[in-house]
Amino acid sequence: MNYRADIQILRGISVVLVVLFHLGFSSIKSGFLGVDVFFVISGFLMAILYKNNDISGFYLRRAKRLLPAYYATIFFTLIFSYFLTTPNETAQVNEQALYAVPFLSNIGFWFQDSYFSNSHFNPLLHLWSLGVEIQFYLIVPLLYWFFTKLKINYWLTMILSLALCFIMVGFSPKTSFFLVPFRLWEFLIGYGAAHFLTNQGNVKYTKYKWLGLIGLIVVFIIPLLSVSGEARSAVNGHPGLYALFVSLATATVLAFGIPSLIERSYISKVLEKLGKYSYSIYLAHFPVIVIYLSKPFDGTNLTIPSLQDGITLFILVCIASALLYYFFEHKRSKYSIKNYALTASALLIGLVLVLPSVQNEFYSEKELLIFNASSDKGPFRCGVVTQKLEKFITSCDLTSDIEQSEENIMFVGNSHSDSVKEHFTELAIKNGTKLFIPISNTFLSKGTARPKVVVDDSIENKVSKIVIHSSPDSISNETINEVIKLSKSAGIKVYFIEPVPVWDKNIPTYMYKKMKGENQPTIQKTKEDYLSENADQIRFVRSINDDNFISFPIVDYFCAPECRYVSKEGKPLYFDKHHLTTTGSYQLSDVFTKILKD
Repeated sequence: MNYRADIQILRGISVVLVVLFHLGFSSIKSGFLGVDVFFVISGFLMAILYKNNDISGFYLRRAKRLLPAYYATIFFTLIFSYFLTTPNETAQVNEQALYAVPFLSNIGFWFQDSYFSNSHFNPLLHLWSLGVEIQFYLIVPLLYWFFTKLKINYWLTMILSLALCFIMVGFSPKTSFFLVPFRLWEFLIGYGAAHFLTNQGNVKYTKYKWLGLIGLIVVFIIPLLSVSGEARSAVNGHPGLYALFVSLATATVLAFGIPSLIERSYISKVLEKLGKYSYSIYLAHFPVIVIYLSKPFDGTNLTIPSLQDGITLFILVCIASALLYYFFEHKRSKYSIKNYALTASALLIGLVLVLPSVQNEFYSEKELLIFNASSDKGPFRCGVVTQKLEKFITSCDLTSDIEQSEENIMFVGNSHSDSVKEHFTELAIKNGTKLFIPISNTFLSKGTARPKVVVDDSIENKVSKIVIHSSPDSISNETINEVIKLSKSAGIKVYFIEPVPVWDKNIPTYMYKKMKGENQPTIQKTKEDYLSENADQIRFVRSINDDNFISFPIVDYFCAPECRYVSKEGKPLYFDKHHLTTTGSYQLSDVFTKILKD
């Protein structure tokens, strides 16, 4: 294939969209669609570059192209994280690096929250797309063989992947976002454009370049529209119809090119130059932004506080991208790529194992107790894999090691019940009791309450007790009454654990800032404050006169009379403003024990 400036222009557009989106430019509402453009380009190039009789050569060329800058990005992100952030943040970078080394970043982030959540510190989040891309490269020889068997196999594979993607968006948007089977169709659109509409990647139908111009305009315009990464709909969710339009538009440019007048314009020349550096820019920009804007316990902060910070970030991204390009992407190593990859992998894993201990030496024991709050919790609900089955199952067994039990309990509520379930599970196992939890945290919440679903599932699991615990004012009185009514007719007893005290500030952040001597208002709450804040719900549940219902006050376990947010040992009882850590959940030991023994 001859050199094609339009491909570099597409790359330039893509990386600009992604970087501006991450910099928080409000006009670039869906800049993440730039990654979809990259996927289509990769599929297009693989159709040209792969030779059936040279599988090892194909892998070798891909490795030389991608791995030096890729591993350098992980290395420098680790190093700068250790020097510029706290152990709370670096622990998260460590985990991301362990997934990134074997090209499984997309799997690691699939286990986490969605791409659009900022609750975790994720300077290596952008490597998810490299994970998808490299995994695609690994199956290119298999796909090539499969497509040459029957021409229809290509179309069947692409349509099946597209259909599965659009269906999965309705169930789990992040599954269709992160996993290769649901992204394969984008690569195959590019593959098809090369295979059917070009002459080995060179433009065949030159008189249709106006179609390529239309495609280029579409690639520019669609990312300016609002696309929801969380929506469970193929129409306005992602990857959905907008991703399909962008992919088809990209394929149109690749198939037909763009008019020479446009290609020679000044803007196109700038975009072409950016396209040349696009891989290094993509790798460098996100860690620079996230680490520069990082604050302890603040997750991934992408809010630029001032114009000066914005200018500084722009300069840092330019410098980091240039260094990465000239010293790693563009520079040809004298070592074999196999040795380079093995050495880099061993070095990175070694850093992950050694540097945390080194970093901890610079912090006091009290500081380390605060940093541990973020990890002082169990997995979300039923675990990420089971969570994907939300549309098909209602609850999961937290005590699956118990084969037979005399009693089964359903523990229901929102994220507050989830945050304390680990200790409840521990006590249930000791008591020989099975403990179930709904796969969703919204079954009793206002606006989404489905008490009949909870009770029906409890009946199916032979539950004798339903335990309710949720955040303040998140469950309506009508829902509580409905659960009691339905449970009574099924012979199930209902227990209500009153809500825990909540705070106006993130507790670990507050404790750390206070320890560092930063001037901030003191947070304080008394037993009287708690009872006043929760007066309506407490009054209601304590007034219920039903032998089938028991309400458990918890205020005295936290407030005597000053409400506590830290243990006697200095461990935070909360990992944010209102969710208990596993340490904090031990404050409810007496309540859990009473329920188990009742």
